[in-house]
Amino acid sequence: MDKPKKRFFANHAKSSAMLVSLVLHLILLVMAASFVAVSVVLKNENQFEAPHVTRPKMPVKRLQVPVKMKKKRPKPKLRKQITVKSRMNQKMPDIKMPEIVGIKGGMGAAAGAAFDGVAGVGFSMPEVEVFGVKSKGEKVFLILDSREYIMYDEVGGIKGYTLIKDELVRIIDSLPPTTLFNIAVFGTGSTYVLFPSLVPANRANVDKIAKWLDPLNKVSKGMKADQFGPKTLGPGGHRVTEDFKIGKIEKLRGWYPAVAEAMKEQADTVFLLTSIFGYQVNWGKRIPLGKSAAKKYEECYQKALKLLDEDNKKRLAKGDAPRAINRKSKWEMNKAYFPDIEFPHSEDDYWYTIRDFKKAFFTFREKYADKTSQLTSGLRKKKNDKFSINVIQFVPDKDAGEFQYRYDRSIPKLKEMANRFRGQYRTIKGMEGIKSSVRSKKGN
Repeated sequence: MDKPKKRFFANHAKSSAMLVSLVLHLILLVMAASFVAVSVVLKNENQFEAPHVTRPKMPVKRLQVPVKMKKKRPKPKLRKQITVKSRMNQKMPDIKMPEIVGIKGGMGAAAGAAFDGVAGVGFSMPEVEVFGVKSKGEKVFLILDSREYIMYDEVGGIKGYTLIKDELVRIIDSLPPTTLFNIAVFGTGSTYVLFPSLVPANRANVDKIAKWLDPLNKVSKGMKADQFGPKTLGPGGHRVTEDFKIGKIEKLRGWYPAVAEAMKEQADTVFLLTSIFGYQVNWGKRIPLGKSAAKKYEECYQKALKLLDEDNKKRLAKGDAPRAINRKSKWEMNKAYFPDIEFPHSEDDYWYTIRDFKKAFFTFREKYADKTSQLTSGLRKKKNDKFSINVIQFVPDKDAGEFQYRYDRSIPKLKEMANRFRGQYRTIKGMEGIKSSVRSKKGN
């Protein structure tokens, strides 16, 4: 009986186990190599970092605790109440109210007229502009110079003066109806006002101004050399006769009586249209001329009158106005035609200062203040001591010869007056200056 043959794996059991193990490891390595490793990359968001800036450190303030203060309330005042027994069945008279004509703006303007043209209505403080000078007020007083100095050829002549008059009428016509106003015209020795007191700026009153100013210093064919000044005013108005003497100030001429009248009427805004400050002086001791000098002075005056007549004939032949000069004044005539001769003079003269005028004007306001007429709308309080004086000075645009010094000397004095009285000052040179000022207001 044959013995069974031993197989290879049975004879090599250990080697087979190792071989199987090796094969298994190779299979595992192949499988491991077949896997793909995936890496996930997470991106962070972009962050911007500002550069570091060194800033100054402010000291820390200590906190303050607000303290409430108790206001003392005034004790109520007891008022006496007066009762009146009414009477029944009493017949009342039939009262017819007059019709109000020419009042612009309705009842606001009528209220101003109801107080006889004195008290301000008080609804507003309108702004008034006169030849570029602006001011606020509800009681406006306009003062116009009519002396020859404002009508010299170098200043604008009588034609330029006509433009000034027309512009004043236009300005007054543009005032709010609640505004109260008056106008004065002064010459060498007289002053006139149109209304007895301040009146509302309604159409009827504006028409009166136009008629009153129209013939003043108006150019007309064949007019005489002395046909100018307040005597040429139209119908209406009355002369200011009060001297307004106070303290050192005696009777003065020029613009002083007109401004004093404005203070008397309690105006809060005054516009002075003038050319020179004038001789605001209390003359001292007069020094008479010698016989020969006095004789020559008189002879020169008679020659000056003839020369003036000859000049005016030439002017009238060209259709121009006569030369504006006071032919009745020997001093003025000789200064114009014979400036080198000897003139009369005086000593120890007292020239009034702006301080003198300021004291006088405040005195007049207090003296003539009517407390019963100082009524307002109640929106604001009205004080009588607050007012302004504005000055518009018309000066030559070229040398005015022997009279140039009067304009130059007047500029600082008129400036000082405007500054002292809380007003504004402006100079207008010659005819072109007048035309440009008028044209700018009309918007041309």
